[in-house]
Amino acid sequence: MRRKPNRNNVIKRFDNKEKIVKYQAHRGVSSDAPENTMPAFEMAAKEGYGIIETDPSVTKDGKVILFHDRTIKRTLRINGNVPELNTPITELTYGEVLKYDAGLFKGEAFKGTKVPLLKELLDFAETVKIPVKIDNKIFNFTEEDRSKVYDVLNSSSAEIGITCQKVDFVRDAMKHVKTAEIHYDGEITEEILKTLSDECAGKNLTVWVPIKNRLTTWVSVPFADEKLSSLVKKYARLGLWILESEEDLAAAKALNADIIETTGSLKP
Repeated sequence: MRRKPNRNNVIKRFDNKEKIVKYQAHRGVSSDAPENTMPAFEMAAKEGYGIIETDPSVTKDGKVILFHDRTIKRTLRINGNVPELNTPITELTYGEVLKYDAGLFKGEAFKGTKVPLLKELLDFAETVKIPVKIDNKIFNFTEEDRSKVYDVLNSSSAEIGITCQKVDFVRDAMKHVKTAEIHYDGEITEEILKTLSDECAGKNLTVWVPIKNRLTTWVSVPFADEKLSSLVKKYARLGLWILESEEDLAAAKALNADIIETTGSLKP
């Protein structure tokens, strides 16, 4: 008897055949919980997402935390209020970061939520067997800070993916985290895809292309269409980001996506 695919990871194609795909939770289920926090990550696992995407930062005292923005005002609160100073997160020690509430900006239900360490997410991911994908922002770090991220990743047995915008970054990631899957979201040409395919021989390679919608108006790379998607799939799995509507989902179906990323507005 054929094993039925997990309904949480199925997209029904227009020809009514089933295709196993992964739903990636952008900063966890950030539509419903505070982004890059344990509640958002736990929600992703509970709701059946196949990958958790997250954003490391490094504190002043060298701790690898999960925090997207350069500065603190948008998502952190102190004594229930927006901080007076928009301090860069990298100018705070980990102890100072823990004085802030990372949940209140999303609502009283999340009061008391703290900025987590990368290690906390990886420990959770090991337990529930969900892959974690690291954002490409680590390649803007100093070499010293990026090494701190690599050290934490290498200390975990969780399934890891690293996002890279350039071929040189792919080589750096593969050199330092040998078990990592590679996700690429930079310039796409057939020559680059061939190089990526050669560099990643024996590894899973996913190439990410944006869907054109309200959330991607700022991007400067080409949007997904049939021609570009078909080219990508000659060499890699196709990831589409960042989806928020049934219309986006229909477009992803038509383009034969392997992974789709959403903030949580689309559920597996």
